[in-house]
Amino acid sequence: MSVATSATPAAPRGWLDRALAPFAEVRGGEGATALLLMLNVFLLLGAYYLLKTVREPLILAGGGAEVKSYAAAGQAVLLLVLVPLYGQFASRVSRLRLITWVTVFFIANLVVFYLLAAQQVPFLGVAFFLWVGIFNLLVIAQFWAFANDVYSPEQGQRLFAIVAFGASSGAVAGSWAAGMLIPRLGVYPLMLVAACVLALCIGLTVMVEARESRHRV
Repeated sequence: MSVATSATPAAPRGWLDRALAPFAEVRGGEGATALLLMLNVFLLLGAYYLLKTVREPLILAGGGAEVKSYAAAGQAVLLLVLVPLYGQFASRVSRLRLITWVTVFFIANLVVFYLLAAQQVPFLGVAFFLWVGIFNLLVIAQFWAFANDVYSPEQGQRLFAIVAFGASSGAVAGSWAAGMLIPRLGVYPLMLVAACVLALCIGLTVMVEARESRHRV
């Protein structure tokens, strides 16, 4: 005897789903997650471009363009060591804990860098240059891995445009914000601004994870 099965009815589209519809094929219940992911990557890229603005005067003060070229080579070597270690750590914890712990680690680093910069510690520019490269790779890569886990391939194809807009606009906004804030705050306080932005990113990730967990139940 065969049992008839019926497809799960599609969720009704809310106002947010309809508002995002001109930019992507957003179905019922997908708008909030897409918007949260867009805001998350917007803030991540904004923080990165703030830190890039801090990085340049630090590395140049520490020895100029020649030191910068050596630091770039050292960054590549460091990544060869750290990426496998990150992969091992990622395989042992949940995605939410991974993102939270890694982001908190980078926030703590920024506070330490700010305190050291105030004391004019030697070679800080080289250390910060290496750190920014590692930050860029790990934090941005883990965001896209998280988004890939949240969305099925079909959803990703439909909704990628919304999330990608957050990335591109975040880069522009970060550079603009740095130009606006440096005359008012100075260079080094941007480290603390970026740390606060990263804390917001943790909150957005928790919200996305909570939404997706409810949908899986």
